[in-house]
Amino acid sequence: MIGTYAAVLAVCGSALAIGQAAIGLCGQRRWSWLSPAVGLALLCAVCWATVRLPGHGTISAIVVLFLVLASVAYLWGRLDGGPGALRAGWPVALGALIAASLPFVAEGHFGILGTSFNPDMSQHLLATARLAGGHSSQLLNQGYPLGPHSVVVALDKGLGTGLVHGFSGLSMSVVVLAPLTALAAFTELRWVPRTAAALAVGCAYVFVSYFAQGAVKETIEALFVLAFALALREATRPAWSDLPLRFAPAALVAVGAVYVYSFPA
Repeated sequence: MIGTYAAVLAVCGSALAIGQAAIGLCGQRRWSWLSPAVGLALLCAVCWATVRLPGHGTISAIVVLFLVLASVAYLWGRLDGGPGALRAGWPVALGALIAASLPFVAEGHFGILGTSFNPDMSQHLLATARLAGGHSSQLLNQGYPLGPHSVVVALDKGLGTGLVHGFSGLSMSVVVLAPLTALAAFTELRWVPRTAAALAVGCAYVFVSYFAQGAVKETIEALFVLAFALALREATRPAWSDLPLRFAPAALVAVGAVYVYSFPA
């Protein structure tokens, strides 16, 4: 349990920090709820780019830690709207985390969900174990997108979560990040309808049904589809419309989607 929640905290914190720093570099000083998806997209790309370097994931963990610290340093004194975002985000994050924990409560333990329904995780774990050991695998040789797997390797090398709890933590993180991303559509509502709407969008039935069967790539891709649509919407709003890089968040999400679901994404 501790390893799973540690992985959730690490992924969510890293995605929020790195994503908001990337949006800041695009010229937007105010907090943006596109940051969770942008940050996760960058995490998948960065971890995949570094996981095959010497250390087999250790460098990935170090690079992510450096990016988080650099992002916090960059945002310090440059970010507007941080306290308001915290007030809006914490009830959504808490509600989503509770919802994401329910399948594990029903099972009575933390681990891989949906093993009697969807056996794909056995192949994901095998490919991730091979990646963590510096070895090749059938999925790697086929050009299969291993961005999420690389994030799990970095979690294991950085926090010692183990691959099973790393995948569980990553899956739960997506359930938290999706409603937070949905907040971009509801910023003008009062906190009760805003929280309810974000949870309804981020924890929609198709999304959570994939989560309950242990499917990781599909839930991440659903988050990226949501974020891409919202990024295009944000690019037309007054706070973004004059920025030369207003479409960069959508482009970063699209790049991350390739590392999760290959070019059909």
